[in-house]
Amino acid sequence: MPTVHSDSLYLLIKSLTKAEKRNFKLFANRIKSNKDGLYIQMFDFLEKAKIYNEEKVNKRFSNLKPNDISNLKRHLYTQILKSLRLIHTKKDVDLQVREQLDNAKILYGKGLYLQSLKILQRIRELTKSSEQEIMNLEVLEFQKLIESRHITRSRKIENKVESLIRESKKSRKLISRTSHLSSLSLKIQGLYIKLGFVKNDMEKFLVEEYYESNKPDPLQKNAGFYEEVLWNQSLVWHHYMLMNFDKSLDHSIAWVDVFDRNESMQIKDPSLYIRGMHYVLTNNFYLQNQKDYKAWLKRYEQFNEKHGKDFDATTQILNFNYLYNAKINSLLLSNEYKQALTLIPEIIDAIEHFKMKLDSHRSLIFFYKIAWLYIAVGDYQTAIDYLNKVIYKRKDHLRSDIVSYAKLLHLMCHYHQGNYKLIANLTTGVKRSLELSNEYCQTTQAILAFLNKNPNSTDQKAAILKLNRKLMKTYSESYEKRCHIYFNFIGWTESLTENQSMYEYYS
Repeated sequence: MPTVHSDSLYLLIKSLTKAEKRNFKLFANRIKSNKDGLYIQMFDFLEKAKIYNEEKVNKRFSNLKPNDISNLKRHLYTQILKSLRLIHTKKDVDLQVREQLDNAKILYGKGLYLQSLKILQRIRELTKSSEQEIMNLEVLEFQKLIESRHITRSRKIENKVESLIRESKKSRKLISRTSHLSSLSLKIQGLYIKLGFVKNDMEKFLVEEYYESNKPDPLQKNAGFYEEVLWNQSLVWHHYMLMNFDKSLDHSIAWVDVFDRNESMQIKDPSLYIRGMHYVLTNNFYLQNQKDYKAWLKRYEQFNEKHGKDFDATTQILNFNYLYNAKINSLLLSNEYKQALTLIPEIIDAIEHFKMKLDSHRSLIFFYKIAWLYIAVGDYQTAIDYLNKVIYKRKDHLRSDIVSYAKLLHLMCHYHQGNYKLIANLTTGVKRSLELSNEYCQTTQAILAFLNKNPNSTDQKAAILKLNRKLMKTYSESYEKRCHIYFNFIGWTESLTENQSMYEYYS
């Protein structure tokens, strides 16, 4: 069978903008070795293809042997990267530094080591201003190599060589601390993906012990930019897992503050900057800080309006995910469900636009949130349609908790549709799913028990009020409050008492 969306060359071609495609054609036409124009033909063929199909590629280039086709594709891939480098070197400081470092090495190889040193000295200013400490160390080490092997007259400049040695030592220490912090942040994030929010004393103990045994030293006065960001990032994740949202908020704000003190880095690394704002917003959402949330969202939107057009593809995807989640959460905070529905067409269009690059986990989170909105406005069938997208696409899903809560909301929709026999048949499976994901707790147990009772045979108003009291109690308990992050269950029960949708109840 043909492989769909799996060819690296195809994905690269499909990622190109119109300007990048035009630039590649100009670049390719200047290469005289392209005698037969075969790789341009390959480019045109793959660019027009809606999906990648190996059989169609082989059929189109049937005059070539399979090995020749592989070599052609490899050559085309290389040429596209070269053309992209020409464009992006003008925009990306890292690429500029790398290009100049390569030039310095070429000059050194030609015996022009004094010219090489001049370039190295010049690009050190770039590495410092862009906080690229690893490349800065590479430049320093190359300078030291030249100074150690040749007479450069640097000894005549007081402390010139000693300064190189001192800066190299300082850079090594900074890189070591930053590397430790990046590893710690990555490990804590991985722990969250595995465990989610802590659910009991044992998990809390494990998370706290893990952090204590791996925590970094306190920040020093001369801490580097990324060192300070990563230090706060690791603490954001740590407190986030423990549901200490106040402390997580403090460190996410501190994370953003590092960028505010180094404004050029907002443009240099916008992905990390908007990620920091994302956690400021998320923590404010969980803390129900509606006023602060709206202020931070406005700030995010202003940054996006000013710089969004310059984001690369990776940042565009992150920005879509963070910005639209933030917009939905803002309207959920203020119970403006009808207005939130107007965002859905934009979200679906963006998911389709980024489908080849967007992680399936992020798409399913959006489907879950959209289902939440449709439940709130009383459109339970549409909510079921979106919940099914979550429930029946679990293969690549990172967290089983979202699937389990999707199943619970699925039952709630059937409750509103009067499908009580179906609920009775599905309840055992939903309970099992909640147990497997460690989400079967007092809150979910109470909701399942309520849904599994036929309202025709019970005092429904009394049952709803009893459930509401139970949920109000669990909301204040340390480990139970996490369940209320997944849906406004209390608001749902309150709307039930009035026999209204959540939208009608809050209007």
